[in-house]
Amino acid sequence: MLPRCAVVLICAGIAGPCALQAQSTRPLQWDITSVKPISPETCPANSGSVGSLPDGVTASCVPVAFLVQVAYHLMDPGRIVGLPEWTKDGQRLFAIQARVSGEDAAAFDKLSRQEKFSMLQALLAERFHMKAHTEAREMPAYDLVIAKSGSKLKQPEPDEHAASQFDAPDGKAKSVNSPLTNLIFLLGRETGHPVVDKTNLNGKYDFTLEYTPAARATNTDETGKPSVFTALEEQLGLKLVPSKEPVDVLVIDSIEPPTAN
Repeated sequence: MLPRCAVVLICAGIAGPCALQAQSTRPLQWDITSVKPISPETCPANSGSVGSLPDGVTASCVPVAFLVQVAYHLMDPGRIVGLPEWTKDGQRLFAIQARVSGEDAAAFDKLSRQEKFSMLQALLAERFHMKAHTEAREMPAYDLVIAKSGSKLKQPEPDEHAASQFDAPDGKAKSVNSPLTNLIFLLGRETGHPVVDKTNLNGKYDFTLEYTPAARATNTDETGKPSVFTALEEQLGLKLVPSKEPVDVLVIDSIEPPTAN
């Protein structure tokens, strides 16, 4: 299992699904890239992160597999096929920085998340010689449905004009005026499988979900928090039902250890 890592700014608060191949209308190129192995002993537990800089991206204490997940916005590892074990090994971590030139910094800062994803993909191709393609495969998934008890989601008051927010620190997700796409992204990460929304709940909602992350336990942890499956039904009135769905997967054709800086 990959170590738990954080995605800061690049992926946080996604309000809708992202395509596997991001398209950029104004392609920029990295001016400087640095990829350095880093000893796991220097990384506190669960400290890996990928974040955005005004002129680039930075990553610390991450395995290559996690960088691939971020670059292709696929936090469900089951949708990435063919990554070798060395890319997932918690003993082979990297510190990465990539920056554009000073004259391109302003343009980079205005790029969309999709365009930044595309530049991360270019970094993987350049430094790890990664080649990949997408294809549709039927695979185990979960359907998100309304539980028999009925939905417990709260819609914001008509006069509430708060911006959409969705925060998901370890074991707690809080939504303010945000669509279910954020929750579905979280559930895919926690279950390790694609999650298909079949609730027909198309509005924006306020809710809090507290649960034990799958990486720590399957039932309850020392604080007594339920699994994400139980918490979802008890706290939100929603349910995950096992299914099989045709989904797009990213197939890794080739990837190599990083080239020297």
